[in-house]
Amino acid sequence: MAITLRNCLLAGVFGLLAACGGGGGGDRAAGVDPGPPPPGGPVTPPAPDLPEPNPAPYAEAGELYAFITGVSLNAADQPVVQFQLSDGDNTAITDLSLGNLRFVIAKLQASPLGNLTGAWQSYINRIEQPGVGSGTEARLQATSENNGQFSNRGDGTYTYQFATRLSDLPADILAQAEREGLSLAYEPARTHRVSIQFDGAPGKANPSYDWVPASGATEGIFTLDIAATANCNRCHDPLAIHGGGRREVAYCVTCHNPGSTDANSGNTVDMKVMIHKIHRGAGLPSVRAGGAYVLYGFRDSVHDYSLLRYPQDIRACANCHAGTATGAGKEDLVLTAQGDNWAEYSSAAACGSCHDDVDFSRHAGGQPDDAACASCHATGGPAGSVQHSHRLLVAAARTAFEAQVLGVTNSMPGQRPVVSFRVSNPLTGEPHDLRNDPVFTSPGARLAVGMAWNTVDFHNTGNDSDSADQVQVDALAAAVTNGDGSYSVTMPLALPDGSTAPGVSAAGSGMASVEGHPMVDVAGNGEPVAVPVGDATGFFAIDEADGRAVPRRQSVALQSCLACHDTLVLHGSNRADNIDSCASCHNPRNTDRAVREVALDAPTDGKPEESLDFKTMIHAIHAAGMREKPLQIVGFRGFSTHVYDTQQVHYPGDLANCTACHTADGFRLPLAETVLGTSIDTGDDRRDPADDTVVTPAAAVCASCHDDAVARAHMASNGGSFGTSQAAIDRGEVVEQCGVCHATGRSADVAQVHNPH
Repeated sequence: MAITLRNCLLAGVFGLLAACGGGGGGDRAAGVDPGPPPPGGPVTPPAPDLPEPNPAPYAEAGELYAFITGVSLNAADQPVVQFQLSDGDNTAITDLSLGNLRFVIAKLQASPLGNLTGAWQSYINRIEQPGVGSGTEARLQATSENNGQFSNRGDGTYTYQFATRLSDLPADILAQAEREGLSLAYEPARTHRVSIQFDGAPGKANPSYDWVPASGATEGIFTLDIAATANCNRCHDPLAIHGGGRREVAYCVTCHNPGSTDANSGNTVDMKVMIHKIHRGAGLPSVRAGGAYVLYGFRDSVHDYSLLRYPQDIRACANCHAGTATGAGKEDLVLTAQGDNWAEYSSAAACGSCHDDVDFSRHAGGQPDDAACASCHATGGPAGSVQHSHRLLVAAARTAFEAQVLGVTNSMPGQRPVVSFRVSNPLTGEPHDLRNDPVFTSPGARLAVGMAWNTVDFHNTGNDSDSADQVQVDALAAAVTNGDGSYSVTMPLALPDGSTAPGVSAAGSGMASVEGHPMVDVAGNGEPVAVPVGDATGFFAIDEADGRAVPRRQSVALQSCLACHDTLVLHGSNRADNIDSCASCHNPRNTDRAVREVALDAPTDGKPEESLDFKTMIHAIHAAGMREKPLQIVGFRGFSTHVYDTQQVHYPGDLANCTACHTADGFRLPLAETVLGTSIDTGDDRRDPADDTVVTPAAAVCASCHDDAVARAHMASNGGSFGTSQAAIDRGEVVEQCGVCHATGRSADVAQVHNPH
């Protein structure tokens, strides 16, 4: 198993770690006849061979390839582990020491729910005494050991003999387990797992080995594989807990099982309970009722998950654990053998972790254990299956709607573009009737067609508005049928030709969009809800020399966003899953000035306006954990003020990994010359960008994360400006020199400093 080290932003620190190589020199192998002496007499004998330098120092290994090759038990029932270790070049690591290792061992206990599920139970435990928090009782807690016998064979292979005797555990541990109703008995006929943690090197690895001690079998045995680490890493990038050394779910569950409890809080740290509760966080019923979900960690450190906001619907269970049934159609997920268990086996522990307001002693007449859960929570049962209960009804309803921009005509400056579009049901291929279909005629239904320009960097100058939004028309009211299931709308505003203020003509290419939501009775209860159609866009030429439209640059991959968000539906279920559509309004010329002036809850940042530019806003939101000053934006009609601080945003990934969101070259410097500066003051004439104060493009992007004074001073000293004009940039009076160091191949290449994966 290979775990590649990437810069993990766990404490707001960027670090660049590189593996070191080395090796000996010489022009022939030892022992080869050197041949006759050269003419002219004898020569000085060569110096004796010196030891080769260590070719792969453990402390410098950026990658670790670690494999457990076998586990057996000696006569005292102590596990003996054979393993091997090499670096990322497959060079044997020979200087590993016991101080850099931790070992765990657990058995897979049976479950009353069935023979395809179970629970791990660690043999190595400690008794934690409550000292802080609300806990009042001592509790058993799984741990690791590294006090056994360690042997280094000098060739990259090692042996470790556990100090723990599986059949002779400490008396106080056994007594505590008995008080808690836990069985620590050695059961050699059950599947066992040994895992290793490696510390003290930049590279990390957690190899595991499953086997049945009674038979020695490693294949054809039952194990438990519920969640794949790769699925966690779609957001966590990478999963790195307890100092960064624990990165594999198979390792996590050996300790985080039903037999482990945090004595300080009294909360179990069982994986299925703890992870569910952490991810639901602020949405837990107990938290919403005024409680808190807190765990105490190393040295009684407080971990309060009561403010955590999960970036997608918590009911999307298959995005974390999925098997062949529940993961069908999700090509970006890793399916596991027991990944469907969440949908097939209900229990008080798993279900109560999210639904923590349910009293199972009274639920449906009282449930002393999980034996009767399936009588209701199953296909055909009165409550339906667990999977049925977790359906995402709106997401399912969305599959019946697909918008398309079919074409744009009349698109020269001074003309009012005509946009042809269709909304159809891709499940049947039939078009929706916007005039008569109740989902589009019901109160609350909305469908808008918009246009924006110029695609090299949207600005919409001349849109006859105090904001830089795209121009829109109500398609449900204005659309004219084309007779083939498609419709056309004529935009209410001509593309500017420069004949009216501010005297700027539209140029290049533009974009048309369709967005909105029908009202659908997804639950069958007579109460329709908004269902996003999913934004559709199409590009058109305005005055391109060859008449061919030029699309907007693609610097961000939507699928990368959806890995964490699952779906991006914003602004009242209207705008959904289309980066180009977002950027058409969230452009360098748009700010929240108009709504900030009437904000019900005024921002506290002291600014008269804040940029809504996509490239700065999204960075600033996700970088809440490293910014000195949180981004504050006023929303729709001034009704809400959004403060993106660490109480609201908990980015789980590595902020240094630009490709978590961007395309492979979408973050590199220099930026395209057509990228506009970002307006931070829209001046006296909001409709005329000529009097805007702007930040130069690269500085705007970089300062959206690195907003401290030192970073800004560095940018300013290298040509960036936080108070110039677009005209000064266009005339070359203000020239950013960031690329001298940060461009591709330069000394501080962004792709190296930010270490994309």
